[in-house]
Amino acid sequence: MKKWLLLVLVLLPLPAAAGLEGLTFITEEYPPYNYRHNDRLEGISIELLERIFAETDTALSREDVLYYPWARGYDTALSEPGTVLFSTTRTEQREELFQWVGPIATNRVKLIARRDSGIQLDEIGDAIAGGYRIAVIREDIGAQRLQEAGVPESQIHVAISNVSALRMLERGRVDLWAYGEDVAFWLMQEEGLPTTDFVPALTISESDLYYALHRDTDPALVERMQTALDRLREQGIVSDILGGTITFNTEEYPPYNYQDEDGRVTGRATELLRTALDDAELDADFRLLPWARALTEAQLRELHCVYSTTRTPERESLFTWVGPLVSSTWAAFTLAEADIEADSLDDLAELRVGSFRKDAVGQYVANQGVPIVVASAERENVGRLRAGLIDAWVTGEQTAWLLAEEADLPLRRLFSFNEVDLYLACHPSVPDPFIARLQAALDRALANTETRQ
Repeated sequence: MKKWLLLVLVLLPLPAAAGLEGLTFITEEYPPYNYRHNDRLEGISIELLERIFAETDTALSREDVLYYPWARGYDTALSEPGTVLFSTTRTEQREELFQWVGPIATNRVKLIARRDSGIQLDEIGDAIAGGYRIAVIREDIGAQRLQEAGVPESQIHVAISNVSALRMLERGRVDLWAYGEDVAFWLMQEEGLPTTDFVPALTISESDLYYALHRDTDPALVERMQTALDRLREQGIVSDILGGTITFNTEEYPPYNYQDEDGRVTGRATELLRTALDDAELDADFRLLPWARALTEAQLRELHCVYSTTRTPERESLFTWVGPLVSSTWAAFTLAEADIEADSLDDLAELRVGSFRKDAVGQYVANQGVPIVVASAERENVGRLRAGLIDAWVTGEQTAWLLAEEADLPLRRLFSFNEVDLYLACHPSVPDPFIARLQAALDRALANTETRQ
C-alpha cells in the first residue's frame, strides 16, 4: 500500500512556488511613478504592478500596497524578509542589498536651481565650492549621491517631503534641490509653479528604477515577476501605461513645423519634440492641419495636443502645457516697394492688415485696436500681399522671411512688437505621467542643445 501511495505522490504535479501573495509591497510618494491621489495609489509603477499581478494570477491589487515615507519603506525592505520596495533606483551601492525586478523607467537625479539664481555647475565640486545649500530627502538616491561625493553635512538640508523640498527651493531657503527630474517637474505642475522658473543645473545620477525585493526573497518569485514584466513590455503595455500614443497636431509654420518633400512633418519644434519623445520612451502621431482645426481638436478631443502654440491668458486654462519649445519674434511686414512707413501697431490702424484664423499674433494685434483681415492659413497672406489685397502682414519674423523667400516675394520689415515662447498645448485628458516625462525629457534636450552651442 505504501508503495502505491509513494507512486501516486511521485506522479502528482509538484506544487507551484509560493505566489506573490506572500510578499509585502511598499511604495512612497514619488510621482509620476507612485503617489497617492484622493486616498488611492496611482502612477506608472502602480499600474504596472497591477498588470504583473494579473499576469501571474496573483490575488492582490493596489489596495494591498503599503504607503510609507521613503526612509521607513527603505529600512523595512532592508530588514524584513518578503518585502518589495518601489520605485527604487538601482545603484552599485545598493546592488547586493536587494534582488531586482525591472526596469520600470530611467531616473535622472539632478541638482535643480531656480532659473533666476544664475547658478551654473560643471561638476559636484562646484556646488561644494559655492557653499550652496541643497535640499534632500533622507535615504533618497539624491542624498546618497551627495554623501558619496563628499558634500559637507552643513550644506545638506533634509526636507520632510518632496513638496517641502520644492517649497524650500522656491522660497530661497535652499539654493539647489537634489531629486529625480521627472518627479520634480511633476510636482511643480501639481503645485501650480511654472516649470520655466526652474532649471536642471547638474546631473548627479542616472540609473533605472526597479522593484527592489528583500535579498532573501525566493529567486523563483523574483523570476516570476521579471518574466511577467518582460511579457508586458513586449506586448506594449508599458508604453500604454505611460499614456499610449498621443496625437500631436500642428500647422504649416516654418521653420518650427512644416511638411517636407516626402510628406513628413518636420521643423525645429517638431524635431525637438521627437528627440524628447524618444528619450522619454513615449509615442505620438504627428499631423499637419489648418491651424484653426489643429487648435480646436486639441481643445475638444481627448489625447490630442497642438504646437507650436503661444501661451496666452485666454488659452492658459484650456490646456496642459509642455515647453517652451522655441521663441518667436512678432513683426509687421509689407512689400519691399510699398510706399508704407510704420513704427508701431498704432500706425497700422488705417491699413488692411493680414493674419489667419485663431492665430495668436493676429488676435494680439486686433486686441490693440487694429482691424485684421483673416485668411484660413498663413501661407495665403503671401499671395494676398503680392496681389495688393492687404497692405501689411503680422506674423512670426522667421516664418515671414522663409515663406517670402519660397514665393520669391520681396519683403520689407516695418517693426517688431513682441517676443513670445511657443509651447505644446495638450488636452487635459493627456495623462499626467506623459506630460511630466515629456517635460523632463524636453528640458534635457534643450540643455544638450545649449551645451553644444
